[in-house]
Amino acid sequence: MKERTENMDPLLNMREITVELPRRVLLRGVNLSVRAGEAVAIVGPSGSGKTTLLNCAAGLVRPQSGTVVVAGRNIGETSDDETAGHRLSHIGMVFQFGELMPELSVVDNVALPALFAGYADARERAAELLSLVGLDGYGDRAPEELSGGETQRAAIARALVCEPALVLADEPTGSLDEENVRLVTGVLLDACRRRGAALVVATHDASVAASMDRSTRLRGGVLESLDLLPDALPADGGRRP
Repeated sequence: MKERTENMDPLLNMREITVELPRRVLLRGVNLSVRAGEAVAIVGPSGSGKTTLLNCAAGLVRPQSGTVVVAGRNIGETSDDETAGHRLSHIGMVFQFGELMPELSVVDNVALPALFAGYADARERAAELLSLVGLDGYGDRAPEELSGGETQRAAIARALVCEPALVLADEPTGSLDEENVRLVTGVLLDACRRRGAALVVATHDASVAASMDRSTRLRGGVLESLDLLPDALPADGGRRP
């Protein structure tokens, strides 16, 4: 596994991001910077635009205005194919329900992005990461044999298999019970920090947000720092104690 070198520049740098629908503004001049090894929560209720913000960071949604720079590259200036290639090499994604492919074994699910990226050691990488997230020996199982928490840990391993600079997690604990929320959040944080990856988690869970280095709240299309607000532990988000 490669070691990430120290760099003071943000791995994710979003500036003045605006996304509008015909009758609704989802994001209104949003700014967000995240550095290597830093974990940031974006809190807010369903429909507040959290997923849209993550999709802009991943290059899946192109904002009407603003810039998105990931690992030194402005993905707003690249073609769709170039953006997809940059995403494969530099961005890992974790979804709410894991989204493992049922026709593949667990290890093949984890290895898949690395296979697409052309890594000859894709399965070895996948096996190493499954061990890291506490799923050693689970590689030959079918996804349907995993519990919800195990599925999410496998999804975390898959997100890390190409050694991304940035990991984006969209409600990764939204379908889990309290015990698995703690377990999966800890695994996600530990795995990203071990590799120096920047982590952005969209969540409505205050306990998840409290585990991050800092928390922000998306409200009315505007991103606010919860660390600067006196009422920073609402039901829909939280901050570090």
